[in-house]
Formats: sequence, C-alpha cells, structure tokens
Amino acid sequence: MDPEKRKPLLEDGTVLNGKWEILEHLATGGKGEVYRARQTNLDREVVVKTISVEYLAEFGDDREEVNTEIQRFHREALAMAHIRHPYVVQIYDQDAATIVKDGEEVTIQYVVMEYVPGARTLRDTMPYEGYKASEKDLRHWIRMYFLPMFDGLETVHALGIVHRDMKPENVLLDGSTPKITDFGIAGGPRWAQLTRSHHVEGTITYMAPEQFMDLGETEPRADVYALGKILYEAVQGKMVDSKTACPLKGVCLSNPATPFLKELDLIIQRATAEDKEIRTPSVKALREAIGKVLAQADVRERPLLKGLHRKQLVAVAVVVLVIAAVSNLYHHFVMTHESPAPPSESVPGPSSTVNPQAPTHQAVVAPQDETPPPTLTGKDGAVMRLVPGGRVTLPSYVGSEAGKPVDVVPFYMDETEVTNYKYVEFLNQALPRIQVSNGTVRGDGRPWLLLGPVYGGYEPIIYRDGRFSLKDASAAAHPVVKVTGYGASAYAEFFGARLPYEREWLHAAGRGPSPLKDHQEGGPETRPGPADLKKEMEEWLGAYREGSTTRAQSSPSPEPSQVPYPVTRFDPNVDGIRGLRRNVSEWGLRLGQAPSTETQYVILAGLRGSMVQDSTLIPGIAQDPGGAFEDVGFRCAVNITRKEK
Repeated sequence: MDPEKRKPLLEDGTVLNGKWEILEHLATGGKGEVYRARQTNLDREVVVKTISVEYLAEFGDDREEVNTEIQRFHREALAMAHIRHPYVVQIYDQDAATIVKDGEEVTIQYVVMEYVPGARTLRDTMPYEGYKASEKDLRHWIRMYFLPMFDGLETVHALGIVHRDMKPENVLLDGSTPKITDFGIAGGPRWAQLTRSHHVEGTITYMAPEQFMDLGETEPRADVYALGKILYEAVQGKMVDSKTACPLKGVCLSNPATPFLKELDLIIQRATAEDKEIRTPSVKALREAIGKVLAQADVRERPLLKGLHRKQLVAVAVVVLVIAAVSNLYHHFVMTHESPAPPSESVPGPSSTVNPQAPTHQAVVAPQDETPPPTLTGKDGAVMRLVPGGRVTLPSYVGSEAGKPVDVVPFYMDETEVTNYKYVEFLNQALPRIQVSNGTVRGDGRPWLLLGPVYGGYEPIIYRDGRFSLKDASAAAHPVVKVTGYGASAYAEFFGARLPYEREWLHAAGRGPSPLKDHQEGGPETRPGPADLKKEMEEWLGAYREGSTTRAQSSPSPEPSQVPYPVTRFDPNVDGIRGLRRNVSEWGLRLGQAPSTETQYVILAGLRGSMVQDSTLIPGIAQDPGGAFEDVGFRCAVNITRKEK
C-alpha cells in the first residue's frame, strides 16, 4: 500500500507507556510513522517516531530480517543519545509499547526525540534554480544555514559516528538554527555491521561511491561527499534528472562566472571526488576551505578598492605598506618598550579582585603586521570571534572615568554564552577540586554554582553518583545560569581564557548588526527608539515571570518564556557575536582605577546590567562574585599579542 494512503496506526489521545500522549499524526514514510506528542510528566511537546508494522510484515517469516530492522531502528536512538549538541536533534527515549488495535494487541517500537516546530528543512532555503545568479545571496546562505550545521556534524564524527544519509531534508530548521536528524542508517567503527553487503542504504543523489559498494566501510569522508553535493545543489539548482544528479560521481559547476564561484567550484570538486583518498579529508577541512574563499570574496568587495585602475591599486598598496611599516615601528619602539602590559591584559584570579600578574591565554598572531583571523577555536571547543579595536565612551557611574572615551584593543570573545552542556563538561573535568553540599557546588573552597530548579520545572544541571549531568538534554544549548563570578572565572581560567572587561563588552555590544541582516526576514535592523526599548523591557520582564509557558520564537526580540533562550536563538552582530543585550545578563570585570589596581566583578546586560536606554549604554552593576542569579551567565574572552618576525 502507498504509505501516503495508509491510515496512521496511532490515534490522537493514545498514551504510550503512560508517558507519551499522541497529539497529531505528522507523516508516514516507507518504514515508519511520525507523530507530534506530549510528555505528560514534563508537559512538553516531543516527536514520536515508530517503525511501521506493515513494513515489518513485508519480511514475512524471516525473523532475521525483522530483527535487523528493529536493531537498526534502535541504533538510531543509540546514535542520537550519544550526541549532545545544539545543532543535532536530541533523543529522549526509546522503547516498545503494546496497544489494542481493532481488537488485537499490537507491539510497536518507538523513539522519542526533540520537537522542532515549523516543519522547515534546509531544502526550504534552497531555491529550485540555485543561487548561481546571486553570489551575495549564496554567500549569505552559506554563512546562515550551511556552515553552522558543520559544528553538529563535527561532533558526530568526533564520537565515531558517521551519519551516512546527509541531505537537505535531514536538516531541520528551528528558526534559522539547523538541526541534523534521521540517524536511521548511522554507523561507525564501534558498531557491528547490520546491513548485508548487497543492501544499499542511503539517498543515491548524495551517496558516496564507497557507500554504495559497501555500507560497512563508510567513514566520515562519505558525509563530506554529501555536503559537497548539497553545496553544488545550492549553487547549480535542484538535482532532478540523470544529467544534473550525477549519482556516485564527482560534480563541478557549469561555467562559474566570478572568482568566488570559480574558487567554490574547486572546493566542490575536491569534496565530491570519487576517490576518497583525494577527497577533502574532513568536515573541518571543508569548513576552513569555504571560510577562506568567503573571506577573500569579502576583501574583493571592500569599497576602497572598487573602481580603481591598476596604477591606483599600486598606489593604494604602497600607502598600505607605508602605514604598516610605521605601525610596526611604533609597536616595536613604543608599545613594547615603554610600558608593561596594562591591567586590562590580566586574567581574573580566584578572589573578588584580579591579580594583574595572573597568567593569560593569548592568541599569538604571526607575523606582526597581519590581521588576526576572524575566528578562533577556544580550548573548550567554543567558537570565538574577533572584535576589532575601537573607542567606547564609558557610561556614567561613580568613578573618575565616567563619560570618558577609552580605547579598546582588539580581542576575541565567545560567539555565544557558555552553555549548560559546556559547563557540565567543565565540572566533570574539575571534579577533584569540587565539593557539593546542600545544592551548592564549591570549587577550591569557593561557591561556583547553585543547583536546583531555576524557573518552575526548569532544572538544567544535576549532581548524581559523583558526576554532573543534564537533567534534560533539551537544556544543553541554553546558557548556564546560577553560576557565580567565581564559577565563571574558574571555567575561563581552566580553558586559558578570562571574563570580558566591561569596556570590551560595551564596545562589542555597541557595534552594529550583521551586514547580512538585510537579507533576512523583516529587512534591515533599525536602531531601536525609546518606544521600542520600553516595549523590549516589558518583554524581558515578562520573560522571567514565573509560570509563563509561551515558546520562544526565532526573532531578535523574543517573546516571554520562563527559561533563558538557546544561545543560537539570536542573529549575529557585525562581528558574528550572538545574544549581547538579548539573552541573560553576563559576568564581566571592571578595571580598577588609580591609585587602586583592584578589578571588580560586574554584571552586564539583561535585567541586571547594561541595556540600551534612550540610545545610551548604562554600566554593569558591581557584584559580589560569590552571588548566583537565575538570569546571569557568562562568556569568555582572550587577548591578542603580537609576535615579531
């Protein structure tokens, strides 16, 4: 029977194992059915996926094949359960249940996973005819949708798992956040082979040749091949016939007209090479290659160089070289010989003040006259973004520098706040330093984190059997809160970083929106006026009102919710940083003033600290670093030093 015409097995209102209430049938495929459901004890929406009874019946009395299909179904749950990443759909449960259908008992196998509303996939962002006619839109698509999912897939591969069915339909979109799903044929070296060699599993359009020949020998480079095919399709247009689909073959763009498309064509050819030994070796290598050509395209678009003749370009190059030479001389003879590093280059120590001599993690750039790379991977695995130097006028607060413009040197800052998932990883690595008593996590004798519920039933982190874990996997991508200043500094120090300084944070928060913003729904972002700010403040007050159940939406001005928003919920600013002044408040440091060299802990942004008020930034609030609050998290920063040639 045609799956589309098959009547759903589960009726609305059916409750599986006393916990999963079926709300709505969503889809029927060749092997199973998908339902929207509710977890009754936590009152949250989930997805229930079942293996089709009719599909299993097709194997008749061949119990070996039936058991193989059931094992493969369970393997999907096992694969997803090992992965904790905001760009991968989370698994909550897998089990079997017996129901009564037409007077007969029927046993069904099911898995329960994260519900992503909207039913949009990566396919919905890819025009049928491709982006080849609009390089600007293509670059926006790559940055907004394509590259972000690489983070999730890299984590999958790091765990020894190969997806083996990467395609646009298997990347769901939660707003603009990609979520990799459908690990039904995932495998890896740790798992025994379930599929016989003559069976072909996957989607032929995106399938690497070696996967077609032997599924059991498939490795991460097969997923790289699929990504190359997806990128090709985004540029060239939907692959629908034998000419363009090129199953099991490498692909190349037809007549790439611009330098960017020509460079991208080479990347696509390497990623889809039929011989896996010459194929792009990893998702990380593919990301770096794409990032490089994007950066080169940005340089070519700089207004200064547009419309200049060759002689003019040479003149510009000479001026740039002269400026660079003068800058190097100044750096060498003035900055490196006149004075020691200022207190702003220090890392917070384990007390309420900062020791200016504390060690610091520095991003060393060589040679001295090169611009630092736009991104950096922190030691905790987080993406850090370069914030160019500039000048910021300090807000009015008690002190001699009120209203004074100060220079901020370039530095790196975490793209997002530190998540519950990352903080749990840190705690488990720091267990020898930790004591837990009466719901307080202490490290080195100082309070780091308060356990227990944050809002209502939202309790992200628990301590059980001597280890920390997430009580609910859906909290993985939310910012850690109820962390003290000591706990934030301890995390930063552990990974060779520090907390941002107030002047740095204000500088980063005051920079403009992403230039890609004008391509997103709603048009370009405008500077909010007083009426908008008042409305936003009211929304924030509603966001933390106990008992609110409104789900957060993917917009820069979130609707009320009783928990902090996932760190990827917000659009990046011009530097690629998300959530500043938009999500939770954040711990930071305020530099001490002469004659004192002490540096205070402050809380920035959100309800407790700096927001935009009548277009003027207001300062953070000085705070005892031993305090913990339901709406305060943190992110990390690192310095930049120069290494002479």
